[in-house]
Amino acid sequence: MSLVERVVAQFARPTGFFGNITGFIMAHRPSNLERNEWAISLLNLQPSDRVLEIGFGPGVTIQKMSEIVIYGVIWGIDHSEVMFRQASKRNQRAISAGRVRLVLTSVSQLPSFDDPFDKILAVNNFQFWDNKTDVLRRLREQLRTGGIIALVHQPRIPGATEDDATEAGERFARYLEMAGFKDIKVERKRMKPVSTVYVQGRNVQ
Repeated sequence: MSLVERVVAQFARPTGFFGNITGFIMAHRPSNLERNEWAISLLNLQPSDRVLEIGFGPGVTIQKMSEIVIYGVIWGIDHSEVMFRQASKRNQRAISAGRVRLVLTSVSQLPSFDDPFDKILAVNNFQFWDNKTDVLRRLREQLRTGGIIALVHQPRIPGATEDDATEAGERFARYLEMAGFKDIKVERKRMKPVSTVYVQGRNVQ
């Protein structure tokens, strides 16, 4: 495995010592913070929302959302034990209050949720999912009628270009359409080193 492949693997599923370093980078890289705050703003969160974040990483976005969702609940799933520990520590107070619930699992093995969600968010991990269309269909079943899913992506591969961001937005939109989502829209934010795309679909039944 090349060095680049090793780095990509760590961001896909952080493990061990280097996983802790990866989590620190995720939590403190300025472009990550800017990207995630932009995504949160587009979600138009409400205080009583039920939200699911897929691939919560070090839990920074969960923490930010919990400052808005004060009467609802935020669920998060991630398949990295390292990220689960970091996110649990970062969100300990909200977890103790029952406002945040974190589960160590993959998106391919969704846990049982007690009620439908208003919003589902995945930031920079959709590219790693297996069986994307099938998983999106299962996620649509977890949304209330009118609920939305947002797939956010900022290309991080070496040499990534604006064309890569454009292509990702178009590809993610096609996946949402194939999974039965409607009212699909793509937003773009100019950032360094490469723009971020926000792809949203709605569960219309």
